[in-house]
Amino acid sequence: MVHARRAATALLALIAPACGQPTCLDGGAAGCLVDEDSSLLALRHQQREAGSLGARGVECPGSPGTFCDGNQCCPGTEASGYHTFPCPTADASFDGCEMSPSRPSGQVECPGSPGTFCEGNQCCPGTHSSDNKTFPCPTAEASFVGCEGGHEELVSALLGAMSREEKYRFIRGTGWKNGTYETLPGYYIGEAGLHEKFGIPSLNMEDNGQGFRTVAESIIGNVTSWPVTLAVASSWSESDTQRFGVALGQEFRIKGANGLLGPGVNVARVARCGRNAEYISGEEPYLGARLVVPYVIGVQSQKVLAVVKHYINNNQEDHRDTVDAIVDNRTEWEVYYPPFQAAVSAGVGVVMCSYNLVNGVHACGNPDTLLTDLKDKMGFEGWVQSDWWAVHSFVAEQGVDQEMPGDSTPSNDAWFLDANLDTLSDGKVDDMVGRMLRMMLRHGLFEPSNKTCQPLECNSSLYDADATSPEHDALNQELATKAIMLLKNEGRVLPLQPNVTLAVLGSACDAPQDVEAQLAQWDLGSYYNIGGSGRVIAHEPISIYAGLKTKCMQMGCTVVSGLTDNATEAVKVAAEADVAIICGATTSTEGHDRANLSVDQEDFMVSAASGLKAAGKPIVSLTITPGSIVLPWVDDVQAVLSVFLAGKYTGTAFADTLFGDSNPSAKSPLTFPVQESDMVAPCPEDSCPYTEGLFVGWRALEGKPVTFPFGHGLSYTSFNYSMLGVAVGLEASSVTGCTGAAVCISARISNTGSVKGSEVAQLYMGFPENTGEPTKVLRGFVRVEDLEVGASADVAFPLYENDLRIYSEADAAWTLPNGHFNLYAAASSRDVRFDSAFAACNGQLTLGLDQPCMG
Repeated sequence: MVHARRAATALLALIAPACGQPTCLDGGAAGCLVDEDSSLLALRHQQREAGSLGARGVECPGSPGTFCDGNQCCPGTEASGYHTFPCPTADASFDGCEMSPSRPSGQVECPGSPGTFCEGNQCCPGTHSSDNKTFPCPTAEASFVGCEGGHEELVSALLGAMSREEKYRFIRGTGWKNGTYETLPGYYIGEAGLHEKFGIPSLNMEDNGQGFRTVAESIIGNVTSWPVTLAVASSWSESDTQRFGVALGQEFRIKGANGLLGPGVNVARVARCGRNAEYISGEEPYLGARLVVPYVIGVQSQKVLAVVKHYINNNQEDHRDTVDAIVDNRTEWEVYYPPFQAAVSAGVGVVMCSYNLVNGVHACGNPDTLLTDLKDKMGFEGWVQSDWWAVHSFVAEQGVDQEMPGDSTPSNDAWFLDANLDTLSDGKVDDMVGRMLRMMLRHGLFEPSNKTCQPLECNSSLYDADATSPEHDALNQELATKAIMLLKNEGRVLPLQPNVTLAVLGSACDAPQDVEAQLAQWDLGSYYNIGGSGRVIAHEPISIYAGLKTKCMQMGCTVVSGLTDNATEAVKVAAEADVAIICGATTSTEGHDRANLSVDQEDFMVSAASGLKAAGKPIVSLTITPGSIVLPWVDDVQAVLSVFLAGKYTGTAFADTLFGDSNPSAKSPLTFPVQESDMVAPCPEDSCPYTEGLFVGWRALEGKPVTFPFGHGLSYTSFNYSMLGVAVGLEASSVTGCTGAAVCISARISNTGSVKGSEVAQLYMGFPENTGEPTKVLRGFVRVEDLEVGASADVAFPLYENDLRIYSEADAAWTLPNGHFNLYAAASSRDVRFDSAFAACNGQLTLGLDQPCMG
């Protein structure tokens, strides 16, 4: 009878939430308002949701993914006191299960040693799987090194102690209502894993790379609505990017998540791409490679795994499931891979493969990109996770380690089913699961924490926990303000004087935030946030008009307004003002590319600018966008300020910049073209040849007119650049800031203006002629922070050997070309302040340019 009671207790534990009575578990069936049939129905419901009923018998209560049939024993659970108990379908007289010792509170079982428990920084006995070496308790601190073996031995012991069915929990997601696009209550967007006996938490994964996704109205306001990632990238600040990553990790942790589905790092090939705002790279792989490292380090410092995405060539949203990116290997390695490769070098836990095809094969299942390039050549040690329903066949052998979300819909099949997984060798399954366990251990996810909830118990964390803070609120405003780009300032019309009268004109100056409409349509954005899975709906965002009204209350200036898009009325309103401000904006979303590169109010902006110019008014153009735009009114205005969707403090950031409380220092990570036809458009058909090759974004526009170039951004002060020297070889490596470099360029940046300011000094390099490379590529940048008037800062631009190489298609390897390399220290891609050069000959670098290279 003792076994029957344990089985009943385990069953009742499953239905306790429905019962709602505490006596369900501690008083037995007599205290629960359900009968035996109800218990069995609850169990059948759970099995049906898992899609497993009848495949392997029935599921053991409390052990998802573990099945039994007839007179077999189920693993002990917390509800059964960790005693094994009979399978629910066992004969009533079956009494063959062994007593399992109770697990002491706060302890977990040592894998491979049943009945031996541990906690914290203790060692478990060696097992055959660990080569008889002792190894850390699963819940030890990630840094604990007091045993004979380390994480590898622990991983081996865990894999040796888990059944195939238990391992399957890690390599396919769960938590979605089968046949729907809805998650089950208490589950995150992505769920997997969980093995309580060994202290392994569930993987609770949530969108997105620029904040905790708004999946319900209750979340609005209890997480921070940050600027989009592209806006953060506009500061070109590695330190700020890491602070951003740390803050994101903290908020996800408080919300119960230990996996952050970001960052997005795809290079902006298509200017109209609906998700460019989410991507940290802008148009330049080097920029993305530099910034993704501190982002990943910041997030994962908070015991939250980062998921870098979307690998690879997810460069447009229109028909993203079927578009086939036809890309040569050189272009992949030189343009599209570098941000991912940098994330791998930073120790990113997860790489998410994308929806599109690459050279005829779906990215989630492409062995060339996943196995050969990512896992072999890049040395990626984490796991490959599919984007949601991006798997189109059973592709475990082709490099996908985890299918998400793991359930099917009427239009999407699930492929990582038992029947398919059973065809894999034990070694393959262990490789897939081992990748997950290693990353979870390495980044502290096994360390006990009340912040990581388990499925069915996560509603409070997910929906109610307040994850923001005054510190995050202040950082949010700082990042938004640093993202403001001053693109034009003719006649130094900015900063504004304190006693000015402003005419604030156009509907975008006072843009509403329609929360109800956005909650009703997942791919609807606003002028404060994008749509789709990257959406964090800003709580009571501050419009430009509101920001300026508040500022003028503080400073004594006056605001008059015309908040419609009637240009004639705007000119009339501005008659009583000293300066006119006109506003335009647009947004974007996942799943669709932008229809064009125009702001939604383009006609108003053109007409208003023309009319105000004729009236002799100084005009300042303000734009809020998810990426590049055309500005056909630009010649009629004196000043242009722009920002990529900036979240809650959009209006405050503009106001502080307009009045000089903040001296702008952002540099554009994108080109603003003269006309839309200058940019690559989304492929209208499924076949999508990347015919431009290496000439992506700004690189393709060198020598052509643009409105504002890549890397451009003005300040209210001025900076002088002077060269201090160029060194190569061992001499280069000895220069401060250039350790390990093959070439080092030293420069002095001086503030020659009248106010304190920050400057992003950039280094561009030109490869030797006849290499097929663009005229210039970005190869360095240094953000010089808060330089006082008259002060100077010495900076170094290190060039490492990898920076000098090109990818050879013929050799499938990197090579250092012979010839002259040109160097350009610059304030933007088109504002070169000084230049220099060096030469390479058969791998040897020299500053002598007049000697021919023989051999």
